[in-house]
Amino acid sequence: MATPHDHPASLPASAGWSAALWLYRFDGDGRAHPCDAATYDAGTLRRPPGDDWHWLHLDLSDVRSAQIVALLALPEEAQATLLSPDTHVNLQLEDTVAHGVFVDWVHQRGVDPAAEGQLRGDDGIGWLHFAMAGRLLVTARRQALRSLEAARRAVVAGAAADSPVRLLEMVAARFADTVERSSDGLSVRLDRIEDRVLADSIGEERRDLAQLRHQTVRLHRPLTAMRRVLKPFEQRHAGDADDALLAAIARLNQRFDDLDGDVGTLQERARLLQDEVAAKLAERTNRHLYVLSMITALLLPPSLVAGLFGMNLPGLPFAHSAHGLAFALLLGAASSVGVYLLLRRMGVARST
Repeated sequence: MATPHDHPASLPASAGWSAALWLYRFDGDGRAHPCDAATYDAGTLRRPPGDDWHWLHLDLSDVRSAQIVALLALPEEAQATLLSPDTHVNLQLEDTVAHGVFVDWVHQRGVDPAAEGQLRGDDGIGWLHFAMAGRLLVTARRQALRSLEAARRAVVAGAAADSPVRLLEMVAARFADTVERSSDGLSVRLDRIEDRVLADSIGEERRDLAQLRHQTVRLHRPLTAMRRVLKPFEQRHAGDADDALLAAIARLNQRFDDLDGDVGTLQERARLLQDEVAAKLAERTNRHLYVLSMITALLLPPSLVAGLFGMNLPGLPFAHSAHGLAFALLLGAASSVGVYLLLRRMGVARST
């Protein structure tokens, strides 16, 4: 592990300390107290009194954030993780410092993440960079993140977080909550579509199912990314990781496994229902083609009869009969009946 940087007693103004988006001090009861980052003493940040700990959040789109990270008591690997442009989930443990990147949903400005509940069609994927060392949690992002903002509002409202691990778990749990609510909403939509399909009331179900499957894929991909990293981490550090961290990872693994199973079930149901809709539409098309084919087959003989009598050549039957038209019509009708009976005998024409 790299040696942490030495720090001055306070951060100079040139360090861009004001670039921090927020800084909270958590007391021994886990209650958050906002701090003025521009005037906060760096020594207190490194060595908080009693059981206090700090949460520092940075904006990676601000170049001054790199100056702040360079002055934190973090190993080089953790600093690199905080500043990296990585867009994939990872989690590393260097002695007592855990650092990595988690996935999150991009937070839309002006939208309450707690009130909105489910994902919207334009909600994208963002990346939460973090490092935990002792009693310090540093998080960083390039875009506003939904679960992170929800966790911040929760601690401001009085939710307790007695350690950096507990707060990080809270952020990941908010991510899982959004996935769960979105999955429940998709399940309700799928039930309604299924009812219409079973009632043979098919309208825009193909389009609705295509949109629903796309949304389940959007839920499944980040879940898979989180599980692919957290599960091996739990197995790899089962004997040497911090108990609190390992317990939090185990709880998150269980939660993500359950959610992944629910989303996978939705995907399978949507796929099967889409196949059923396609089969019903194909059956409807075949039925229409059958009716059209029968009409064509029944009208073809009368058309031939009419064509023969319309040739205006000598020797045509009924040419000089007063009832020639009636005979021609009867002949045309008889030809249609004869073709229909022939098709019935061949098994082509159905009785229904």
